[in-house]
Amino acid sequence: MATLSNELKAVLFQENFLDNPKNVLKENCLVIQHFSYECERMRNNSSDVYGASKPVILKFSIRVNSPSHAREIYQRLALNGHFDYSILFNVTYDANLRLKDYDDGMVVNGYVVSVEEQYSSLQDDKGVDKQMLLEVKLLVRSTLYMGREEQNNLLSVFIH
Repeated sequence: MATLSNELKAVLFQENFLDNPKNVLKENCLVIQHFSYECERMRNNSSDVYGASKPVILKFSIRVNSPSHAREIYQRLALNGHFDYSILFNVTYDANLRLKDYDDGMVVNGYVVSVEEQYSSLQDDKGVDKQMLLEVKLLVRSTLYMGREEQNNLLSVFIH
């Protein structure tokens, strides 16, 4: 496995960050390597949504520095319940390593249906893997899209 990126283009926070946006610590944000999903809705001539939507699977890969950072995802997989996940793009942190700003993002509520692991061959002094990649699949219940705080634009899409 190649060396994973440490660039903060997108991060995953395993809660709804809108509940307390000024209290999001950098240490609780996991760097997203890749994510993808498709959400299709049927619309009539007036662009009104109608009919049931197809199930939406959100796939994302996150970089974790140790297996302990992934514990929350495995616990959620075992609980078989729906939980919130915040994905924020181009984040910046203040001097106290708290969330300062972001370009846009989304809060996804869903069920963890699959987790796969990949380990790198790099190890620290104690012999513990330095890099681990988790590939997670979520069955999405709802998505809340948002822009910057000053833009005040929220769009909520309920899948169920």
